[in-house]
Amino acid sequence: MRNFPIENTSKQFKDEISDTLGIEGAARMLRLGLEAMKELVDKGEVPAVRLNQKHTVMLREDLIDFLRSEGRRQAAERKKSAIGTRPAANTPGSVPIRRPSRSRRTKLPDLRAYEQADHQS
Repeated sequence: MRNFPIENTSKQFKDEISDTLGIEGAARMLRLGLEAMKELVDKGEVPAVRLNQKHTVMLREDLIDFLRSEGRRQAAERKKSAIGTRPAANTPGSVPIRRPSRSRRTKLPDLRAYEQADHQS
């Protein structure tokens, strides 16, 4: 960890170099709104220590672990749903799915009635 004189720095910079974060710093790190961060803490999804009713403290390392595990879980979920929707190309007996094509041509009108009218006049 870097050794900076913390007394002379801004609150935002203190959060960036500290091993612990308050609820605002954690929300900023995860790019969440304050209410969404509070909800994660209330659900117990992010480890946090409540020192009193005003102060909630989290370890930066725990937030990074949360991001890693949540990212892996979501990636596995996306992969599972993508695999389940279509057969693998190398599966025996798999036939490429062809969408029914819509004809772009319009049916031509029957002009026989007009031709007969022309011949009669």
